[in-house]
Amino acid sequence: MKQDLDWRERFRFPCPGEPAGLPEPEGVALLAGDVSPRKVYVELTTECNMNCGMCVRHTWDSPGGVMSRETFGRVLTQIADLPGAAAVNFSGYGEPMSHPHFLEFVSAAKRAGLIVETVTNGALLDDEAIDGIVELGLDRLVVSVDGLTADSCQMLHAGSFADVGPRLRRLYHVRLSRGQSRPEVALEFVATKRNIHELPKLKALSLAYGFSGILVTNLIPHTRQQAEQILYDRYATARRSSRASPANPCVDLPLMDGGSSAAEVIDRLRRTGTYLRSGGTDAFGAAPRCRFVTEGRLAVRWDGSVSPCLPLMHSHRYYFRDKPREIRCYHVGTVDETPLSEIWLGAEYRAFRDRVRRFDFSPCIDCGGCDLRLTNEADCSGSQFPRCGECLWAAGLVQCP
Repeated sequence: MKQDLDWRERFRFPCPGEPAGLPEPEGVALLAGDVSPRKVYVELTTECNMNCGMCVRHTWDSPGGVMSRETFGRVLTQIADLPGAAAVNFSGYGEPMSHPHFLEFVSAAKRAGLIVETVTNGALLDDEAIDGIVELGLDRLVVSVDGLTADSCQMLHAGSFADVGPRLRRLYHVRLSRGQSRPEVALEFVATKRNIHELPKLKALSLAYGFSGILVTNLIPHTRQQAEQILYDRYATARRSSRASPANPCVDLPLMDGGSSAAEVIDRLRRTGTYLRSGGTDAFGAAPRCRFVTEGRLAVRWDGSVSPCLPLMHSHRYYFRDKPREIRCYHVGTVDETPLSEIWLGAEYRAFRDRVRRFDFSPCIDCGGCDLRLTNEADCSGSQFPRCGECLWAAGLVQCP
């Protein structure tokens, strides 16, 4: 930490105030819990200190950028003005810690009373950054770690646990020495055929490195070579409805010994798409569910454009069932022109959320029989842009912190 100017002084950030009244809802009825967003993903930058093979930035043509202090000030003020508790998650499709004002923005968000999270590759967790996020009280740090060796990370991250491990250990020691419980540290693990065997070994390191969770997600392949590494070639299909029926009766399970013969039977039921419940909760085979919509999440791009989810922030391409799929970005407004509260309650955005809750789309993720699924423009049921019938997130194949 530089001694010529205390970092607390350097990170004072005046946030411009602006009114953000809530208009009366019109048109589509608001559901309980839909009055206000609960989590806002903020993309501080699309720049990154790494060049990872799996990165979506290799597939888009539009130029990226860095969020200005003025745009961030509007975003922060508008989030703070939302009714109810809200969390801000610094992530998106760049390395948030590479933003020149990252710690300044964390400080401002904490002073605004928000829960603050960030997703990082961990390479920029130097002593100054560690001291800063601990002192500022960053609530949650999610570090991308996809394997213990360079071989297991091939085509994924440019680094491995050997690179980020010492930084996590340093962070853990700083927290303990200062008696701080924050930030809670979790790992994000992109599972492939090459690295899945290392997941138990990675878990065993938690006591030494201080992480309390591992979020496992599937690889989104952006090349044919990457598509050969996915772990959902023949996954059981997501059901259009979670309602039990003679065609798909619900099997409601108790807790069982995972090492017993029951495990094989349950896995066979899962592979055939059986609707499984355990402890009163859907375990497998329920209807497609968009967590971005059902849990009140939205995303703000580096330029202030607002999208309903992370996948729709940027136009990009990925491979599914051996075919490239082109995704066109979808924005419902911009914070530079309209407050988040008005965007959230606007007729277009509310209608979109209602359509996603009903999942009023063709079951493209189960079918794959026509060329309409190669884009998110339209589908065979007449659903217009953006249509989500083949969304990997709604199917439960991909998840975000």
